[in-house]
Amino acid sequence: MRSYLRNEKTGSQLNKILRVVRKEPTYLNYWNAYRRIQRLDLSSVTVPEEKRIRIAVLSSFTVDPLVMYIDIECRLIELHPETYIAPFDQYPQEILDENSALYSFNPDIAILAVHAESLLGDNFLPRFLTFTEEEKRKRQKEIIKHLENLISELSSRTNALILVNNFIVPTFSPLGILDNRISIGLKTFYQGLNSRLSDLFRENRQVYVVDFDGLAAKHGKDRCINPEMYYRGSILISESFLPVVANEYMGYIKALKNLNRKCIVLDLDNVLWGGILGEDGFAGIKLGGDPVGKAYVDFQKLLLSYYNRGIILAINSKNNYEDAYKVIQEHPNMVLREKHFAAMRINWKDKVENMVELAEELNIGLDSMVFIDDSPQERERMKQALPQVLVLDLPRSPFHYCEALQNLNDFNTLVISEEDKKRGDMYYAKKKRRALMKMKGSLEEFLRSLDIKAEIRYADSFTIPRVTSLINRTNQFNLTARRYNQAQVEGMCSQPDRFQVYTMKISDRFGDEGIVGVAIVRKEKETWVIDSFLMSCRVIGRGVETALLAKIVEDAKANGASVLIGEYIPTPKNQPTSNFYRDHNFKRICQKNGTIRWELDLKKSTVNIPDWVKVSYG
Repeated sequence: MRSYLRNEKTGSQLNKILRVVRKEPTYLNYWNAYRRIQRLDLSSVTVPEEKRIRIAVLSSFTVDPLVMYIDIECRLIELHPETYIAPFDQYPQEILDENSALYSFNPDIAILAVHAESLLGDNFLPRFLTFTEEEKRKRQKEIIKHLENLISELSSRTNALILVNNFIVPTFSPLGILDNRISIGLKTFYQGLNSRLSDLFRENRQVYVVDFDGLAAKHGKDRCINPEMYYRGSILISESFLPVVANEYMGYIKALKNLNRKCIVLDLDNVLWGGILGEDGFAGIKLGGDPVGKAYVDFQKLLLSYYNRGIILAINSKNNYEDAYKVIQEHPNMVLREKHFAAMRINWKDKVENMVELAEELNIGLDSMVFIDDSPQERERMKQALPQVLVLDLPRSPFHYCEALQNLNDFNTLVISEEDKKRGDMYYAKKKRRALMKMKGSLEEFLRSLDIKAEIRYADSFTIPRVTSLINRTNQFNLTARRYNQAQVEGMCSQPDRFQVYTMKISDRFGDEGIVGVAIVRKEKETWVIDSFLMSCRVIGRGVETALLAKIVEDAKANGASVLIGEYIPTPKNQPTSNFYRDHNFKRICQKNGTIRWELDLKKSTVNIPDWVKVSYG
């Protein structure tokens, strides 16, 4: 694996260390790798900003082993973590002191891991049965208010994504089997705390509640704590529970750093149905009916749930196209139909070649794709030829397919918008557009036939989640690739004298694409600067990007600006946008610290909307 470090020697050393962990991910190997990495001289290496992640951990218990796991997990996906661990059980002081090391560290993510017992006090359990119902509710309110005040202070002083754990509901109660026979038993008390915590931050766009109790339940609560290590060193999380917790945090880190996967590419035989279609025939494959067939139906149902939340589905299978297509469209127990697949490669070609073609057709990166195939040989071929693709090690038995896919934490996003939910329909419409394009004589004739409508509005509270999602997930048509979290976008929208945040919604004869374009402008006296300009790859090439730029030009002129500056920051993925400003008559004026600046003299030049795009303004 190529290192993200721009230092060949250090990168080689790091890869050698991590290779051991990949091969045998034991607790001891993680610790040894962590210690060896700490001894590396990383001060002399250059790390791209998009690969950096600053993580602050504030806790009421010892978290060093957890930080070790998170550090290694980050490096395994080519991130460069920097970690700040607050002094033991000093999280309130760190948060409340505006001059603390926490704020000097300026984290991207702040983890607040507090166990309930540290808040309840030593005498809570022995006295619990003596408390009245009113006293129990009062204690709940006090704890939630304490956390609310701390998190409010933290969020006001940092733009970091804040992760706060809920509390592990105990399996024991002094009431035994009668715990649920009173209005607030011990378990109900903890459940009430968790419910209040979730309710408090459900609509908060900076704070996420990590389901620590759910993780513990899945792992087995009796296995989550090693009593000896807890009493000897205040280490709350057991050795076996550490990778589970670290993996959960990594779901948020991947989402924040835009390392989530967008597309699942599926084989057919022994993946979507049991058996070999070419040998067993339409009536002989296992799909529904017996236990094995039901397992394949349930796997398709799980895939459909991913589709409905915005994950793209595609097919890469060695089969006769006509036979496979007939099963997809006509088999009574098929859950997934042709409309659910954004692209299909059903042929006898090399699956690696097919995968590259699928990525090009869908206009997404190979690093956005997950490959699911029952053949160990095909999986290994894909891993070696296209290491950017995540290959799921599918279990031998279809009874465990759902579990294997559910255990992947690579599909998480911090926001799911209405556009995300409609992504499958949008890609299906895209297939229809391609078919129409083949029928038209020229590109302009094709574009005119689409009846394209663009609706340009300023971002508001309703569209900010989608704006944030696009900012953090769009790579190819993204001129600066600057990433902003939801709190930062809200901050810009609340300062219309300094910023203007635009959204663009597109529809045509084949359907509604939703919000697919975003632009952020900084207003500097008589100069407007385009800080961010990005567009979903689904709509590139239809002229809508020009329509959005034209609106910015119009607004700049109307507000007395004489110059419009466009900024371009080259990245490994946005090279196709390098000439965007030049193509719209901007003149290149300078390059500084990796940012190329282009200028449009608003007194002499303008940008016209393509006449095949009908624009409305909100």
